[in-house]
Amino acid sequence: MTPILPVLLLATAGAPPPAPVRDDSVPHPVRLGLMSTSAFGVTHAKFFNQLLGARLDYRFTSRFAFGAALAYANLKGKDERVHNVLPEVFTEYRVPLQKEAYGMPIRVGFGFLPKNGPTLRLGLGLDFALSDTVSCNVIPFEAMVWLTRERPELSLDGSLALRVAF
Repeated sequence: MTPILPVLLLATAGAPPPAPVRDDSVPHPVRLGLMSTSAFGVTHAKFFNQLLGARLDYRFTSRFAFGAALAYANLKGKDERVHNVLPEVFTEYRVPLQKEAYGMPIRVGFGFLPKNGPTLRLGLGLDFALSDTVSCNVIPFEAMVWLTRERPELSLDGSLALRVAF
């Protein structure tokens, strides 16, 4: 009868060492941001809407995040400017362009504007790190669908956000 231990040692002696485990964790996964969005209506009724608010998101990896936003909305009404609040949830996928210093975020967001209806946003932009915890997010190409009671409206938006990770 052959001892098992010498046979196992001989079998693993020529084997390469196991690959190191890759760490995909994010050092600061929670981000809080202040944002501003200018929406220019391009369908039926030409309009200009302004959104100012805060966004909180959680980064599962350096590329994928999920979050929520709450914005004050200054909207074109039927006769005058009206005020409202727009809560949204969104998901974001970030394509790194130069390691983690620059990236191209692709964002999809769903919201609901009380007294009007749901909203949908699709955005593509650029973000860059100002430090390890502070970043700037610029979304110059964002399409937004506003589902109102009368008819859906489409706007082309530009967004700017300053975010702090902790």
